[in-house]
Amino acid sequence: MNTNVNLVLPKDKKSLEQQKRLIIVRIAAIVSPMVVGIISLIIFLVTQAVNPVSLKKQQEETINKITKLQDTKIKLFIVNDRLDKINELLEKRRNFSDDINILLSKTPNEVFFENLEFDNLALLLTVYSASLRGIDEFINNLIDMAEKKEVILSLVIDTLTFDKDKNNYSVSLKSKL
Repeated sequence: MNTNVNLVLPKDKKSLEQQKRLIIVRIAAIVSPMVVGIISLIIFLVTQAVNPVSLKKQQEETINKITKLQDTKIKLFIVNDRLDKINELLEKRRNFSDDINILLSKTPNEVFFENLEFDNLALLLTVYSASLRGIDEFINNLIDMAEKKEVILSLVIDTLTFDKDKNNYSVSLKSKL
């Protein structure tokens, strides 16, 4: 019998390298499921925090708000456009209050207005007085205004009447403005 039997295997470089690789593979086998689990957990938490359904809902709400604002913007534009058109009309419109003030300044004290109607192109008025002198002065003032093209462009006497019951004279005039 051989008394020199060695039951322990000799350790050479190749076997040591194989053992190191085996340890690395075992560690990788244990760590990789843990890393995959942690990454999965992180992805799950991120998707829960930033939910695509909630993002879609927020997106739709924002689009609805923008649409409402655009509708309001369109309505505001229409209102502003109408206001501009009204302003243009008002600027082009004749100021009848100035015309009336000029007419009243040319009216003698004893002459009173019975009717005064303005149209864009015409003036219809009826005045009365107890004396013909007041009516005559008023008509002369209107004739001067027509000659100067101040307010009145032309003047036509429609009627001249005397009312016995009221004891006054009345004259109706038409004028182009």
